[in-house]
Amino acid sequence: MGRFKKKKQNIKGASLFLAMLILAAVLAIAFGISSLLLREVKLSKDVVSSLKAYYAAEAGIERKLYEIRKNNDFSDITFPCSVELSNGSSYGVDVTIGDPIKVKAYGCYKNTRRAVEVSFKNP
Repeated sequence: MGRFKKKKQNIKGASLFLAMLILAAVLAIAFGISSLLLREVKLSKDVVSSLKAYYAAEAGIERKLYEIRKNNDFSDITFPCSVELSNGSSYGVDVTIGDPIKVKAYGCYKNTRRAVEVSFKNP
């Protein structure tokens, strides 16, 4: 009779151990998923900054191309991101005169920087 009681206690101990293992696995999966979700939320916020920086660079390109066509002004805005825009972003433009002429603009917003470059032949 004593042997039967001892086996029953061993089974109870094994059940408890198995339940703890399952609980630990579920907890690890939950922490992993929450970590992924937090990282994705941060990335989605960075996309907005990236787009604002890109569009600031686009604005710099367009502005410089306008000045080149209108005033034949090939001067640089040498310090990157020195022209402030109304949305808090800024841009800077570098012009390389050669064949072809290259215009590169840098857009900045918060800690994000994007660049756009165009090239064309001087008519």
